[in-house]
Amino acid sequence: MTQSDTLVREDTAATGTIVATGFNTGAESDLSKLDARLAHMAEIGCTGAEITATGLDAVVSCRLLSDRVAQIREIMARYPLSYSMHAPIAINLMDEAHGDLMQKAATVSMELAAEIGAGAVVIHPGRCHPADWEARSTTLLAQELERLHPVADRAAELGVAIAYENISPNRRVIDGLETSYSLDPRQLGAQLAALDHKAVFACLDISHAQQGAVLWGFDMIEACAALSPWIGHIHYSDSTGLPASFPWTQEGEKHFLGAGDMHAPKGFGSVDFEALAARLTVRPGTRIVIEIKRNFHNHAERATLLAAQDFARRVNGAAA
Repeated sequence: MTQSDTLVREDTAATGTIVATGFNTGAESDLSKLDARLAHMAEIGCTGAEITATGLDAVVSCRLLSDRVAQIREIMARYPLSYSMHAPIAINLMDEAHGDLMQKAATVSMELAAEIGAGAVVIHPGRCHPADWEARSTTLLAQELERLHPVADRAAELGVAIAYENISPNRRVIDGLETSYSLDPRQLGAQLAALDHKAVFACLDISHAQQGAVLWGFDMIEACAALSPWIGHIHYSDSTGLPASFPWTQEGEKHFLGAGDMHAPKGFGSVDFEALAARLTVRPGTRIVIEIKRNFHNHAERATLLAAQDFARRVNGAAA
């Protein structure tokens, strides 16, 4: 028996609501490396993969490059994986100064996903300066929905979905330059309820929820459970939630101190995955995407896949 034989594959024909588990690919412009990464995922027992749109060079100036798209589509079709795609993090449908550009980038992301066979597209919700949020939150939320609705309509036309992801307290948030309602999964659920579009659901980023809970002082498990009616996608990684509010230069320093968006395997942070699994319900067809840093792949990739598969079984069992 090989090491990969010890990994348990999900049965995608089963009645469980989580149907696939795998890793994100990371930004990769060398398509031979993308090919090798997807082959490796399939070999070790993944049933899904999330393609990172940034770096593929499949979109330039918000236009699809057809030859490049065809190459990517051919590579992805070689493997029996259920695909999603992460759109550029820079997309911000609450950005008033660049609203048209952001909406255009979001729309072409839907078109790229449809072309390469990715069923869901992860997008980060709106962000703004804290002073703007304090003064005009209602207006900003409404403007975001005005931008999001036509993108969602286009997604529905193409047969793809938008997975709106709760964000983390990134450097700009910690520095007081940016904030987002989606730091709290409960507020993300409220915005999705206001939109009420069949092509849009929530991407619950577990580590981001842990960080938001520590920063804002809410109960992480309760907040994630409140988002449950909207969850159709999950990003799986661990963190302590401790804000990276001190100077740092390398990702490894955050790991060393246990701060910020660690993108760490289960057990390296403070998330109670068992308690979370017992409280979550998710939508049919949900995918789990593991987001751990490349340094962790060297020694924790297989263990993290097993942990994520176990999490999926626990959630599916709780929903049965």
